[in-house]
Amino acid sequence: MIPAYVHELALRYGWPVTAAELPMTIGHRGASGHRRENTLAAFQLAADMGARMWELDTQLTADGICVVSHDDHLQRLFGQDLYISKLSFAELRAAVPDVPSFAEVAALGRQTRCGLYVELKAAGTGQLVWQELLANEQRFACLGSFDVAQVRELRDSGCDYPLSVLVRVGHDPHALADRAGADIIHLCWEKAGARPQDLVDAALIARARADGRGIVLWHEERPDIIADIVMLPVLGICTDLPDLFQNQAKAS
Repeated sequence: MIPAYVHELALRYGWPVTAAELPMTIGHRGASGHRRENTLAAFQLAADMGARMWELDTQLTADGICVVSHDDHLQRLFGQDLYISKLSFAELRAAVPDVPSFAEVAALGRQTRCGLYVELKAAGTGQLVWQELLANEQRFACLGSFDVAQVRELRDSGCDYPLSVLVRVGHDPHALADRAGADIIHLCWEKAGARPQDLVDAALIARARADGRGIVLWHEERPDIIADIVMLPVLGICTDLPDLFQNQAKAS
């Protein structure tokens, strides 16, 4: 059973979840194991599969429009030697129609009642994401980054959304969260050996709780590991396969 304090954190953030829905399934770049990542189709499918939030990445066009894409370079995903940062939004839309604006993804989130777990990639996207969410009174969201400076800038600007700091293997999550002023520690430890769940030990959990911080876990698709981590006192777990995750969570 997930401890009451985890649910209390979710309520503090303004997230519409019950204790029974924790830890939440967070579709990593949508249902990216089934659809092209970070597209409206991937996010819609994640919602259909029961994901409560979507993890997504932000980039910035040459004319200052925030769009959703992990990479600035469009070669890996779309086979085009183009950079989002060098194209206007109109040029991007003409060349690669499947790259959505953040506003479009946010609108779909409102329509499906799914939360947005936003990883800020390009500098400057944090303020745009924050203002878009505010304008639509869209509270079911979190903004975070590996870049401590981006998170700190939002905190110092008075951002009242929950902020997350992403933590690589070997880095001190508590020190990074202190520097960033983060509410949530996001552990990106999926490659930390055969049993990364063992790193989420009692001492780490106790320290996060004492600091009033929540924990979100890496994207996971291994059924045996999912069976373990759904029992941890964490807010959410990312996955490329929300359908598999939901089945495993119910079985546990």
